[in-house]
Amino acid sequence: MVMSVVKRILAPVDLAESREPELGYAIGLAAQLRAELLLLVVVDTPATLNLIGHHGSDGSGVRGSGGGGLAGRGSVGRGLVGRSPADQRSNFEQQLQEEVLAKLQKSVDQAAEAGVRALGHVTFSEDVEEQILKEALVERVDLILVRSQGRHGFMKALLGSTAGEILKAAPCPVLVARV
Repeated sequence: MVMSVVKRILAPVDLAESREPELGYAIGLAAQLRAELLLLVVVDTPATLNLIGHHGSDGSGVRGSGGGGLAGRGSVGRGLVGRSPADQRSNFEQQLQEEVLAKLQKSVDQAAEAGVRALGHVTFSEDVEEQILKEALVERVDLILVRSQGRHGFMKALLGSTAGEILKAAPCPVLVARV
C-alpha cells in the first residue's frame, strides 16, 4: 500500500471577507489525500484593533456587515460607553476573539462533515505571512494551501502578495488556488 506524502495541510483562512470562508477546495483536497487539515486565522493586530478602537470608542463607530467582516453583530461599541479606552479595547478584543473562534469552529465542523480531521488555530499578529510560515514549521505541515486573488501589475505592486511571500520562504510545498 502506498502511503500519502501529504499528511498535514495548512490552510490559512481569511475572515476579513464579508462572506463565509470558502473552504471547499481545501476540504476536498484533504479528503482525497486523507490528510489532516489545519485551519489558521491570523487576525492582524494591534494595528487593526487600534484603528477600530479609536472609531468605536463612542458606541456608534464600528458596525458589522451582518454577513461577517470583523464584527458581524451590529455595533461593537454598544455597552462600552463610560469605560476607559484600555477597557474598551480589551472588551473588543475578547468579542473579536469569540467571533473568530465561532467562525473557525463552523469551518472545522464543515470539514468533519466531509470526513476530514480538522484543527483550527487563531493568532493575533501584524505580520500575516510570518505567522503562516511559523505555523507551518511548528506544526510540521507537508503542504500549505493559499488562496490568491490573482492580481497583476500595479495592483500586485501596490498591495503585495501574501501568496508570493509564502512561496518565497515556505518550508514545504505551496499550492496556490486562485479565488
